[in-house]
Amino acid sequence: MLNPPRRLPPVVLLLLVVAALTGCEPLSALSPGAGSQPPPAGALVVSFIDVGQGDSVLVQSGGKSYLVDAGKPQEGPNVVDFLRSRGVEKLDGIVVSNPDADHIGGFVDVLDAFEVSTVYLSGDPKGTATYNSFLRGVRDEGSTVEESRSGDVYDWGGTEADVISPPPGALFSETNDNSVGILLTFGTARVLLAGDAEKKGEEYMSVGPHTGPLTVLKVTHHGSNTSSTPLFLSRFKPRIAVIQVGEDNSYGHPTPQTLRRLQTVGAKVFRNDEHGDVIVTIKDNKADVAVTEP
Repeated sequence: MLNPPRRLPPVVLLLLVVAALTGCEPLSALSPGAGSQPPPAGALVVSFIDVGQGDSVLVQSGGKSYLVDAGKPQEGPNVVDFLRSRGVEKLDGIVVSNPDADHIGGFVDVLDAFEVSTVYLSGDPKGTATYNSFLRGVRDEGSTVEESRSGDVYDWGGTEADVISPPPGALFSETNDNSVGILLTFGTARVLLAGDAEKKGEEYMSVGPHTGPLTVLKVTHHGSNTSSTPLFLSRFKPRIAVIQVGEDNSYGHPTPQTLRRLQTVGAKVFRNDEHGDVIVTIKDNKADVAVTEP
């Protein structure tokens, strides 16, 4: 039985203003309730939804909405509720970064609630009941299905979305390393979403043509010690790092080693288990970070 929605009205507690690639300005306060508004015109808004131990990221730009992952099955109603609170009426695309249940489970509810134009997959199948339920939902929806590999480029409402992993040829042996990695470029701001990529996936991205400083990094694989390698963080140095992780999870995520690596590169860290939903609004080469919990 699915849990009832637990989405709370956003209370914005923090604003971090970052000149996208050139420097930082001091912290300042945001007006209460700003996080509950539909995205402002001329902005890229990336919302890291609190789905516990799982991933779910809403990308909104130029009147278009894309959902990257949807958490576990029980989180589906929460994801739907959050999308509606952000003014989403339909989804122009959903991305399955990898086929594990903590990434795809909530999509069944999302497909029931919204029209979905395109579904982007890595092409790495997962023969589980959860994945099969997702595929049935996609089939019933009648969405266009595309396999996303490195070199693909999409226009997401004026934001360039470059697929930088997995490779276009043979996939890696591990599902996590085949996570779809999408680099969003909006003006001078850069946001990297790369699912559960571990060492091999990170190495592949680190020797590619898209390296450089990041405005925002969704920390790979929930902050596990097998991800966020020193090489990867040196090639994609983030100013803001968001960890999608559940409170008191059994995996020990994020690990102290990963937190130290992020500290070493100077990243400001936000975590769903500590900050709730994390909403990043990028406009005029500045990034405003709003959170829903102290």
